[in-house]
Amino acid sequence: MTPGHGTRPGTSVRPTARAIVVLVCAVVLWVLADLTRVMPARVLAAALLLTVVIGGACIALSLVGLGVRRYVVDDVVPVGTRARLQVDLAPGALIGVMPLGRAVIREDLPAALGGRGDLPLGARMPHALNVSRRGTHQMGLLHIVVQDVFGMFHLRRTIDDGARIVGLPVPEEIDPAAARATGIAHEQQQSAHTAPGIGEISPIARPYVTGDDFRRIHWRASARTGNLMTREDEPPAGRSALIVLDNRRHGADSADGIGDPDAPPSDALVAAEDRLLDHAASVLAGLRDHGWEVRVVDADGDEITRAERHRGRLGASLLGREADAVGERASLLALADVGFDDDSRPAFRASQGAEHATGHPQVVIALGTDDGVPFADLELDRFAGRARHRTAIALAPEQATDDDVPAPTSTTTADGWTMVRGSPRHQLSDLLTAAAPGSES
Repeated sequence: MTPGHGTRPGTSVRPTARAIVVLVCAVVLWVLADLTRVMPARVLAAALLLTVVIGGACIALSLVGLGVRRYVVDDVVPVGTRARLQVDLAPGALIGVMPLGRAVIREDLPAALGGRGDLPLGARMPHALNVSRRGTHQMGLLHIVVQDVFGMFHLRRTIDDGARIVGLPVPEEIDPAAARATGIAHEQQQSAHTAPGIGEISPIARPYVTGDDFRRIHWRASARTGNLMTREDEPPAGRSALIVLDNRRHGADSADGIGDPDAPPSDALVAAEDRLLDHAASVLAGLRDHGWEVRVVDADGDEITRAERHRGRLGASLLGREADAVGERASLLALADVGFDDDSRPAFRASQGAEHATGHPQVVIALGTDDGVPFADLELDRFAGRARHRTAIALAPEQATDDDVPAPTSTTTADGWTMVRGSPRHQLSDLLTAAAPGSES
């Protein structure tokens, strides 16, 4: 359950247990003083009532201008890093200049951001949160909690600012041998830039922009148009790749191990799913680096994201590098919000046997969890088309007691797929290297 579940934005003031005890004691002492004519008892009762009144006055003054503003400095960060936040007290808040009581800022954060936490109230409250899970995390409600100097009353002002933090998958570098093993890179391929040949378009001209390399000026086009033009190479025809993400979740992996489809997924399964998204981001980046145009689709064949080849590596174009950065961020954001669902949903059943608009890729890499029969009923051939390189990677969820990590294993199916089975603790390069010809086990 999310911390603070059921709490609504607004302001509430309630007496504490101490205030109730003080009021009861004050009434008893006052009655006792009337019966016994003992004046000190009446004086003590009056003193106790005065503390309650002062406490109420402090709470009333605390409400003057009370408010805070939460600003997320780093709203999108890779998983495992820290996101910076800033919480500022409203300039007109009276409690910021007068000692009216003890006050804290309480944040109802999800477990992926560290759970509930308190900050001592101040004019500026910078802090950082560790993002431990992939996806979009709503930060929940923000509470200003105040107790007066005598602890008689409890003030809570709840604010819902809709703040959120996105945890991005973490790509890793793919070594050259692993890239060659799955067709991401060919042995003769040195970079994404290849010489023009059959099936390619010759360099075309585009307007010059600040930062372009002068060595790539297209002088003929510049003379013809009267403006400086830059040569821009087009990619070879048919340089397309496909990543298939099997985002079906099987009920047998539920937290209690019984197989209840309504039970929450186990931590091991969630960790494997997050690792799959890390691998998808890594493969996507590797394919783009080697000149491929890439599409990522889910088990239904619906497009998750697509990305063009890297442009910045073709020259010193500032626009090309900026386009690469924007495309990479958009792809990571799309992968961060991928959901894993029960494969008994009608949407998945209806998709079986349907045609998928996956184009004609030359390289296909499928990623999924290993529940004993990875990619069962998915019919990967429908995605592959006539692709020459077909690699399927399945990760088996690990339990906390698993100490040894066996090497990845690979087999080749009759229809040309290389099936690699490993665990979330394997590096992607090790999984891809296991797909090399002759490494079957």
